[in-house]
Amino acid sequence: MAENPSVKDATATFSFIKSARAPPNVILPHSESVHAQSLLSSMELSIALPFIAADVPSALPTNAEIEASKDVIAVTGGRRVVRVGTHFVVKYGLGITILEGENMLFVRSTTTIPIPKVYALYTETNTKKNYIVMENIEGHTLAYKWPSLTESQKRAIATKLKLCFDELRQLPSPGYFGSLGKRPLLDDIFWTSQKKSSINGPFENEDAVNEAMAQKYTFEVYGRTNYVADFYRQALPHILCGHAPTFTHADFQRKNFIVQAVPPKVGLWNDCQHQPNRIRDAPPRDGLWTAKRPVEEEFKVTIIDWEKAGWYPSYWEYGTALYAVGRWDDDWGLFLRDMLSPYYSEARWLQTLRFELWS
Repeated sequence: MAENPSVKDATATFSFIKSARAPPNVILPHSESVHAQSLLSSMELSIALPFIAADVPSALPTNAEIEASKDVIAVTGGRRVVRVGTHFVVKYGLGITILEGENMLFVRSTTTIPIPKVYALYTETNTKKNYIVMENIEGHTLAYKWPSLTESQKRAIATKLKLCFDELRQLPSPGYFGSLGKRPLLDDIFWTSQKKSSINGPFENEDAVNEAMAQKYTFEVYGRTNYVADFYRQALPHILCGHAPTFTHADFQRKNFIVQAVPPKVGLWNDCQHQPNRIRDAPPRDGLWTAKRPVEEEFKVTIIDWEKAGWYPSYWEYGTALYAVGRWDDDWGLFLRDMLSPYYSEARWLQTLRFELWS
């Protein structure tokens, strides 16, 4: 696990300092800090932009260097993710939200969950593009590695993810459903092309969350009747109720977990016992150790892509993770209950609503 301040550490700070080399068209703020304890008490995160971290490993890349990078990780619409040099990964574009970087700073300051460090957050004044400069994490996505993992390796990774998400869910509730700073939620189900607070949030209670989902069914969609929306208004309050605001990653998919192999342990193999895969910690009574064999490869897990994170109903993490399983091409969906608290009934209703919205 990364060495981050714990939830109870009141001395943890974000540092805002001048960098020796800041991106062009960016004015750096005066040095200041925000204490994690105040974040926990108010759940407000107001960062003066641009933000430059105190522990940048080298000069930040310029916008020109970022744009020129040939090491492209992802491109989606108005969003690009590129690797610049050995230290940095940069997410940038008109479709990138600064809130994702704020979420990462918040999680790093209040938990021990391993996530990339954020080195800079800023908006380019001429193009209005947002930039998140973060730590480059070596490794592969869990989506890439999953097919080659053994059952025991899968369970070991599931155990690590469970510890992370259990800790995330322990963050105290701010008393509303919304993004940090009591802002709208960014899950697609609450998105509208034009601002509409009754759908976007934030929401004071779960009834308002349910009403938002009912409204979304007919909002800006021609040809849909209100009958299904009215049915949701009848049904959801009886099913999706009693769930506290819970800090949620909201995009629990294998593509958002980076796994890095750690050096394997080595043990001695006793072939006289006819157990070629067993590693023994102590010599056998007959003393016939004949070879050395590596223990199964182990992995460190880092969680990325915090754009949609916020305070959702407690069932949301499991519900969105189950929906993202898709066609059930492998055993990933069966491991969800080992990593997240299962909400089977709520997940099925949320899944049905999503299918109807985007079918």
